[in-house]
This record gives sequence, structure tokens and C-alpha cells, in this order.
Amino acid sequence: MSDIKIFVTHTPNRDTMRVNNSLFYNVIAGSDFQTKEVPEGVYQDNQGDNISSLNKSYCELTTQYWAWKNMQADYYGFCHYRRFFSFSEKKIKETSWGTIEYDFLDQKAMDELALHEKAVQDYIEKYDFLIAKGVPTSDMNAKSVYEHYKKAPELHIEDAELFLKIIDEKYSYLSETARELFEGHTFYPCNMFIAKKELFEDYSKILFDVLEEFEKRADMSEYSREGYRTTGHLGERLAGIYYMYLKKQGKYRLGELQIALIHNADAETEVTQATDGDVVPVVLAANQKYVPILYTCAQSIVEHTSHDRKYEIYVFHTDINADSQKMFTDRLNRANVRFIFVNVSSRVAGYVLQAKQHITTETFYRFLILDILKVYPKVVYLDCDMIICHDVAELYDTDMGNSLIAGALDPDFAGQCNMKNSEMRQYCKNTLGLENPFVYFQAGVLVFNVTEMSKVVTVDKLLEMSDTGIYRFSDQDILNVVCKDRVTYLDMKWNMIFDCDHFRWQKVIKYAPYYILDDYENARKDPYIIHYAGFLKPWMKPDEDFGYVFWDMARKTPYYEQILSGMQHQGGGQNVTVDTVIEARAFKRTRKLLMKIFPQGSGIRRTLGKMYWRIFG
Repeated sequence: MSDIKIFVTHTPNRDTMRVNNSLFYNVIAGSDFQTKEVPEGVYQDNQGDNISSLNKSYCELTTQYWAWKNMQADYYGFCHYRRFFSFSEKKIKETSWGTIEYDFLDQKAMDELALHEKAVQDYIEKYDFLIAKGVPTSDMNAKSVYEHYKKAPELHIEDAELFLKIIDEKYSYLSETARELFEGHTFYPCNMFIAKKELFEDYSKILFDVLEEFEKRADMSEYSREGYRTTGHLGERLAGIYYMYLKKQGKYRLGELQIALIHNADAETEVTQATDGDVVPVVLAANQKYVPILYTCAQSIVEHTSHDRKYEIYVFHTDINADSQKMFTDRLNRANVRFIFVNVSSRVAGYVLQAKQHITTETFYRFLILDILKVYPKVVYLDCDMIICHDVAELYDTDMGNSLIAGALDPDFAGQCNMKNSEMRQYCKNTLGLENPFVYFQAGVLVFNVTEMSKVVTVDKLLEMSDTGIYRFSDQDILNVVCKDRVTYLDMKWNMIFDCDHFRWQKVIKYAPYYILDDYENARKDPYIIHYAGFLKPWMKPDEDFGYVFWDMARKTPYYEQILSGMQHQGGGQNVTVDTVIEARAFKRTRKLLMKIFPQGSGIRRTLGKMYWRIFG
């Protein structure tokens, strides 16, 4: 078999995905600018003979130069961490931009693109030179390659003409083809190609000779950042010129490959347990919009940590940006506390995960603990709409035996179920399969027994259950179903749900069995964790129950002013509360009216209740 090496270029200081295929070699292009630790198995283009320091103008071509000078192969190929070739024998549907597009490079995409070792090997060995499929310039709103270059806002057509002049002087046999490419209607993008050794050697000699001469003569001292990448842009054109020149020779096996663009190209975080084994793993889940509240919760955790313990706080997300992540790591990391952001996009792709009412999609991410943090025997999960007032290490130390999960009873659910002729009680029995509704736990604070739970359920099964849409309280219901009869119950202090809208305590929880109501009222005296679960929050309406605790913590964060701003909007010169609060108030008035008209236990009230749950969840 031929020795095939396809070099995948990566940007410095970004942890991007790596294909699991022995033919692909991951290289940091511009490793001279790498400041972070280099991931295991990744090559650097500043080793041996190299031009890594020129990456800002040569772009990904510094990888090609390094491979040319330092690596031996029968075939050399080049692509990018988010752009790959398709080796499928069948044409795959493209977007209007001429690329096949995927959200993630998951197993389905790998299969469709035939990115498996044998398929890649078999395909490549049938050719001498393969290049990324040409794109018609009409698709780029240009009549020719020359016009496309000229219309680029940060490029300068004088550089293209200098480039052609250098080719005339040094490689006159390419001159005619070079002008045909620029005057033609097909552009070969991305510096992506695969070539047999002898052709690769010939092309690389020409390429770097021409580009070196160009950089000697051109003045790019006042160019923009993109303009300074002109050398790489010209190299892109030379790849097309060389391919067209080979076609004219009529003696080579040539082909064009479709390009696949991967939208989400961050590498999955690989979690390995700390060597000392005495780490408290905690999981939070949020999105970019929720970052101010997430940070406030995180700060409250950090303020109540013990100097004698180590804490790894994982944030599961799909869109929290690098600047926000840096805010956490710069300000909240301690010698014994570390924040790790885990993008879970690829793991939840393909599932609907439609949460109900005020519950967010991120609530389902706690299921992923079983896969992502399987190196830990136990993991603490916390919702973000909380203020932590006690050391979570004590929560982690809960003796669980062979229980699957530890959680606190849900006094709100218990109150709903204990009302006369409760439709919720029937739901608990008929849908959840819980004969006793008063063992139902609230899922905002949990300790997962990862070892035991992994024996009885998989993440895929949990996500499939969520896709059925039959559960009113989303993942909380699902966990109660799965963990039935194998629950360690926490003191309600660990998950004291606040009196939402000053309504929940006296209008719902008071109906709970007396011992649950007693536990709830005791928990309110000295809560370890205050959980702002409900449609209203202190950051929406400041006088909410235990709101002062939230605001005391929020004032210490860099997001305090942002939280204040988000709470209000301008209306007729007056600051008014957000629309959510207004809608909630209207709903409350309507609910009270209907409760008066249709007394508890009446058939029409039960019917209306069932209709409500079907429509709104």
C-alpha cells in the first residue's frame, strides 16, 4: 500500500477537532505563535526546516512547506480542520456555495464522505493529482478569477499582476496557463490538493520559489490583516494553475474532489480524572445569553469552597464564546478550583430536546454526565438559577450506597399531587409509574452515582425518552422514572426552592403531606442552596423571595450592570419590568378567575387542566 499522508492544518491556540484516521496528520500552522500546550499527537510546523514565522502572510502554506522539507510519503495531501475532502464515489448534494455542509463531523458525516482509512486509500491510489473541486466564478458574483480577485475588498490587483510577472520570469512554461486561469471562470479554492510525491516535489519547488520572490518585491507594510494574507491567496491561485498545466500534459490521472465544510469544529473535551483522586466534580449547564446568571451561581460556589478540597467545575454548553469563558477562568479559577467548558453540540445533535415553558433546553445536558464524566464515580449537578451558600464538597460526600441518584423531595410537586382530585397525581401514577407521588425528587440539585447509573441506562436512551415529548417536567420526570426506588434523599436544605411569585408556599406547597411541609419550612431557615425555580426570578423581579441573597452575590460579579440592564427596558420614558413578568401576571389573574368559576374537583376543571398540559406542557 502507498504511504499516504494528509496534513490537516489547525489554527494556533485553538483546540479543534481531529479525524480518527491514521492517514490524517494534524499540524498547527504557525506554531511559532502557539502559546497553549500542544495536544498530544499534533505536529508543529516550526520543527526542522520551516517557515512557521511567516504564517501571517503564508497562512496554511507553512504546513505545506514543513511537510515538503521534513516528511516522507508516496502521496501528500492538504486540507483544513473544518474543510475536508469527500472520497465518496457518489456526488453529494451541495449548497449554493459549492460545498457539502454539516453541523458536525459525526459518524453519519464520516460515512457519507467515506472518510475511513480503506476508502480514502483506495480512492487516492487511482490518481496522480487531486484538487478541491473548481467553483464557477459566477457563483462568486464575478465574470472571471481576475475580476473576483480585483473585487475582493482587502486584496490589491497589483499583487496579482506582480505574481504573474514573476511566473513569466521564472517559469515561463506556466505563463499561458496562469493567464488562462485568471481570465477563466473557474476558481480552485482553499489550497487543498493531494499529489503523488514527484508532482508534490515539483509543485512545492515552484510555489515557494514564486512566493518568496513575491514577498521580496511586494510592499504589504500598510495592508489590513486580511490583505497581509495575500501570499496565501496567491498560492491558492497557483494550485489551480499547476492543476490546469497538468491537464494540458495529458499523461496524468487527475480528479476533483468535493469539499465538506464542518460548521462546529471545536474538539470535544476529553475529561480525565485528577491524579490525586480527591476532586469534587461539579456540572453546570447554560447558554451564552445566560452567562451573567451562570457566573453569579459559579461565584457563589467558589466562595463556599474548602481550601482542603479540589474542585473541577464543568460547564456544558453549545455556544458560550471564548471571551465569556475567559472571564470565568481569569477571575474564578483558584489553586484548588478549575473551570472547564465542554461544548456538547455534537453529542445532542439529532435530538429535539424541547423543554417545557420556562425550562431551558440546557436542562437535558445533565444526561451527558454519564458519558463525558464517566471517569468519576460520582458527580454533582447544579442548575444555574441558584445561589450556593454551603460547600458542595459536603454534598458530593453523600453516602449513596447503590442508589442511582441523590436528590431532595419536591415540595411543589407533592403539593400539586395532594390537592383533592389532583390530575397531577393521576399523571404521576399513569405516565411516570410512581404509585407514591411523595417520593418524587426535584432535579435541580443532584448527585449522580455514575458507576451505578451507567449499568442501567445509557445517554442515548435518556435522550430518546426526552424526544417522546410526553413528560411535563422534561428531564426531571425522566430521572424520576429511571431512578425509581434507587434514590438517596437529601435534606431539603440542599435544594430549597424559593416561594416563586410569593404564591408557591401558601397556594401549592401547603397541600403537601405535613412532614414534607415541615422539611420545607425548616430548609427555609438555613438553606444550603437557594433554587430560584419558576417562571419569575430575582433578576426579573427584585423583590422575589430570597431575592436579596441573589443580589448580594450579583453585586460582586463583573455582570452586575448587565443583569440590571437585562431586567429592564425603556417604555415611554419609564423603566418597566420585562414582558415575561407582565405575561406571568396576566396568566396569574386568569388562573385565579378560572379557579373561582370552576371549583376544585369539578369535571370541567379537570378537563381544562388536561387541555392546558397538552397545549403548554
